[in-house]
Amino acid sequence: MFRVSQQCVDLGLRAGAIILRDLQITNASAELRAEIDREVELIRGRFASNADIRILPELAKHHEILRMVGVKPRSHPPSTQKLLELAVKRGSLPSINNLVDAYNLISTRTRCSLGAHDLDKLAAPVELRLFQGDEHFRPLGSEEDKPIRTGEFGYVDAERRVICRLDSLQADFSKVTLQTVNALLIIEATTVHTTEEFQQVFIETAEIVRQHCGGTSDKV
Repeated sequence: MFRVSQQCVDLGLRAGAIILRDLQITNASAELRAEIDREVELIRGRFASNADIRILPELAKHHEILRMVGVKPRSHPPSTQKLLELAVKRGSLPSINNLVDAYNLISTRTRCSLGAHDLDKLAAPVELRLFQGDEHFRPLGSEEDKPIRTGEFGYVDAERRVICRLDSLQADFSKVTLQTVNALLIIEATTVHTTEEFQQVFIETAEIVRQHCGGTSDKV
């Protein structure tokens, strides 16, 4: 169902996924939003500026990997960086739905990149690999395909559809909506995270999703 190419492993990327079933996707509860608000206050207390965020070891490593595939981090910053900078700037995180809001919370806490996709719209297996140039990518909110760069990394399903370019630009066709029942939740880190730390993220993620979205989870 999910795999990572050796080329991406050699770059220093680490990724795994959780299959979520029988979800109840709704607007985030007041309890979840309050938990997010508390986390945002901690973030604003720790980081005085964006510069403080960008020197985090987890982000510095991700910047290094982006440069290795010809991407400028300033143009395409990691998703975790964008969330942390948004928290500092606006004092809040976006309110999308309970699943997206929950995994954004986990991302800010763990410095891992998380993203969910409607499982019933994907063709298995999904693979983190380098693009070959013949894949199809329609970004979230777009009505037409956009070009991708050969050699960049991202997630591709069995029909050669890019579901996420790099770790931050998601596809429109597989987005999580209020009609989503089953989802593939991808968790991405780098070699800065130890194996134990990375595995703990899966445990914490499954528990928080269960609390706020119901359903069941299986690591793949």
